[in-house]
Amino acid sequence: MANNTINHKSEILFLYDTTYNIPNGDPFTGEQRYDEETKKILISDVRIKRYVRDFLDDKEEDIYVIGGKSFAEGDESGSAARIRSLHEKFKKEMEEAEKAAKEKKEKFSKALFVMKKCVDVRLFGGIATGKGDAVNLTGPVQFALLNPSLNQTNLRMHQNTSVFVSKSSNEQGAIATTTVVPYSVVQIHGWLNPKVAAETGMTEDDLKQLFKSLWYGTSGDGSSHSRTKSGQNSILLIEIVYTETNKKVYGVDQLIKLNNKDNKKDEQLRSLDDFEFDFSKLIELAKSDRISKIKYYTELGNIKEKLVPKIEETDKENGEIKEDSTWKEKFEEIQFSVTQNKPDSNESFSTND
Repeated sequence: MANNTINHKSEILFLYDTTYNIPNGDPFTGEQRYDEETKKILISDVRIKRYVRDFLDDKEEDIYVIGGKSFAEGDESGSAARIRSLHEKFKKEMEEAEKAAKEKKEKFSKALFVMKKCVDVRLFGGIATGKGDAVNLTGPVQFALLNPSLNQTNLRMHQNTSVFVSKSSNEQGAIATTTVVPYSVVQIHGWLNPKVAAETGMTEDDLKQLFKSLWYGTSGDGSSHSRTKSGQNSILLIEIVYTETNKKVYGVDQLIKLNNKDNKKDEQLRSLDDFEFDFSKLIELAKSDRISKIKYYTELGNIKEKLVPKIEETDKENGEIKEDSTWKEKFEEIQFSVTQNKPDSNESFSTND
């Protein structure tokens, strides 16, 4: 893993749309999370982290929390079992690190050492409950607990039938009723804290892995490749980078709006053709001295054209950008390429491909 530790503070906006699916069902009822007052669907931070972890797991990255897989034996807790399995995998490195720590008369935590080998711990933190070696790491990347859609929507009732009978006395399968979301534009809001990143060892490469996992893990790869998550498409990824770690802008999650076409109501939206994005507040934010860069990634040309200001000849003087136009240079395309020491480390997902 390259030693390029995160040193900047930023906020993240990730937009994707959904069509006739259940973007985030309640674990108890299976129904889509929904705010009855605002009529907006809600996506939890846990759901988003699951997309990221499942994508990374599919790519055989080391992660701490693996969905649907248990390492436990006997009465062992899930956390203890995962730590044990990581001890076995990184035994040699762990012993060498422990020896070096003893020589320097420094404290050494086996659990902490192996946890930091996992990219999801470096991103989201993690807990280990081993006796005498407990770990509680807060993650440098946090997402809003519940993320509302940008548009209002009416849930649609949907009925399913099962082929298999639930018991031998029944002659046919059961009928189930659920609700689906006809269309929504989801906006995920996240934060990156460099001070916490130093504690988990999060690097710039880890951030690229996060962006790559958000983009692809939400729109067809990993756990998004399922019946209830089909019909999702990544639209836009934004990282708003602050000039200093003590800077802050209010209402980042309110910077992007939808302008509906043909006087359509939010509930009538069914595709990107039914509205336009309003990036005016986001573009205006680039003029603030609190903002260092506005990084972006999209695969839609019309979105990029609308978001990124063009540097015109009138913005230049003697071949140089005028001072009052330098804010336009703050927009920078995100590159997904990583430099990790793995067999596929040369694999690149740059926006130029």
